[in-house]
Amino acid sequence: MQIPLTHFNQLNGVKAPVLCDDVWDQDSRDMLAWNMQTAEEMIAQELGYWPSPKFITNERHKLALTGVRWDWEQAEVETDYKYIECYGTEELTLVQADATVEYMDLDNDPYEREETAEIGNALYADLPACSEECDVAVFFRVADGAKDAADPAWEIRPLTVDIDGSTMRIRADSSMFVRPSLWDLTEVDCAGSDEPNKYKWEWQTANLVSQVDVYCRTINQESPVTLLWDGACDCTGICQHRTQTGCAYPTDLERGFFVPRPSTWNGTTNIDAAPTYGAAPEAVRVNYRAGYPLTRNCRMDPRLERAIVKLTNVLLPEPPCEYCGEAKGRWHDDRKPIDPLTPEAATMPWDLYERGALEAWRIIKRMARGSGGKLGRR
Repeated sequence: MQIPLTHFNQLNGVKAPVLCDDVWDQDSRDMLAWNMQTAEEMIAQELGYWPSPKFITNERHKLALTGVRWDWEQAEVETDYKYIECYGTEELTLVQADATVEYMDLDNDPYEREETAEIGNALYADLPACSEECDVAVFFRVADGAKDAADPAWEIRPLTVDIDGSTMRIRADSSMFVRPSLWDLTEVDCAGSDEPNKYKWEWQTANLVSQVDVYCRTINQESPVTLLWDGACDCTGICQHRTQTGCAYPTDLERGFFVPRPSTWNGTTNIDAAPTYGAAPEAVRVNYRAGYPLTRNCRMDPRLERAIVKLTNVLLPEPPCEYCGEAKGRWHDDRKPIDPLTPEAATMPWDLYERGALEAWRIIKRMARGSGGKLGRR
């Protein structure tokens, strides 16, 4: 969105001279994040998949419907979202608690700002590696103000990861490591302070965390499916379901088709099990990770990034940064009305008739995953 990352995180001073007169605070950051999340959800509904992989839990689908094939263990179910990566739930494995962060100036700009945060450097060269670069997850620590260990709201991203055999090195922009205890300070909180720059913190490493927690993110494939039968006859309560664990046999990962089958977990893999009842289950619940594949450097596809930015600008009621020329200019351009209203613009599903929404819609039309049909369920 062309917002300087230093100023987005309220940093200024000799090493980060203010380019914007606006001062960001946590309320402003939360408002931008909320609108961006709304844009992403709107886009996912039209695409049929999330712009980047995410975990979806307890998604429920009816199964015992008229026309379901009698051998229901071969019947296919379609997930709500496409581009399935794997069936299962998120699993975070701690590889290093309190990992040391070193801040370095590597870009040789005139400000001599330590713009690069590095974990797993010469001072800490034995950071165990994850299997893949995109599996690495870094979180603020509870000791620094995070609500819980590995809480998703406290993850630091994007990262650049270099795996070298059994160890890895992680780099990211230093501006993302501001101590959480400073986030909620507002201009009112700092009024009357003897420190003129307290509200806009002086760029110094003392305002950044010195340690973080490093995890590997994988998928726990244990029993990702739950089968549900109407249990009015044999449950302890008449409003409860009889359940059985199961697995998902994928038949089309791109379009999200799978076959739910009863199974048990033997500690390594799901193994076949007899169904509790002969009749088809009333419903199934499924857990999976799905979304458009990440790029080679673990980022969202740039086309989808652009669509989210354009739609976010349309949703934002005011410029994201009033005196940042580039960000403000893009906001104004994206919010210009489409006049005259073209037939293409009239087909947009959101009742938002601004240029940014139309550009996002054009990207979605090119990249939408068709629903398609599969034999077997009905």
